[in-house]
Amino acid sequence: MGHRLSQIVTRTGDQGQTSLGSGTRVDKDSLPIQTLGVIDELNSWIGVVVALSASQPVKDTLTFVQHDLFDLGAQISVPGTPLLSHAHLSRLDSSFENLNSGLGMLKEFILPGGTPSAAFTHVARTVCRRAERQLFSLIETEAANMGNVKTFSTKENFGLSYLNRLSDLLFVASRVENREGGHVDVLWQRGKSLGSGGAI
Repeated sequence: MGHRLSQIVTRTGDQGQTSLGSGTRVDKDSLPIQTLGVIDELNSWIGVVVALSASQPVKDTLTFVQHDLFDLGAQISVPGTPLLSHAHLSRLDSSFENLNSGLGMLKEFILPGGTPSAAFTHVARTVCRRAERQLFSLIETEAANMGNVKTFSTKENFGLSYLNRLSDLLFVASRVENREGGHVDVLWQRGKSLGSGGAI
């Protein structure tokens, strides 16, 4: 790894192309690169949450997630490297149950926000949903290109399932952050901006 990162500035991408981990040159707006970019964005927002979190269980859980997201990126970048597994999904499910166990039942949607760490966790949650959509587009496009070597296929990975469950985990983590920060979740009130129903 040290050898791979020994030269950060390469100038090989000055003309709008870059290399996947397999060495394949692709345009920077190609679906694999766009998908990797959203996953990188998600990982960065999760890093903000870890830095601000008031909950050690949230910090520990999301640090593991950051490593998993690098595994997912490697899986997209290098064909034939199915790094995510049932074990990763099981760990997410277990983390979800542990974090959610101390929270009250919700009868309504909640507004994104609260403490800074909770608000950033909501941002991470929405980026996670975008990453899921982007990954689905990548898989669908590759499924349509039957003559091409696939970078990513549903039979080789658990990426879609992982991102789907991660977004739920991030929602629960946002509630934990508000609880730890002494901030009550703000429930959505239908038509609240209109008061008792009068026009603005």
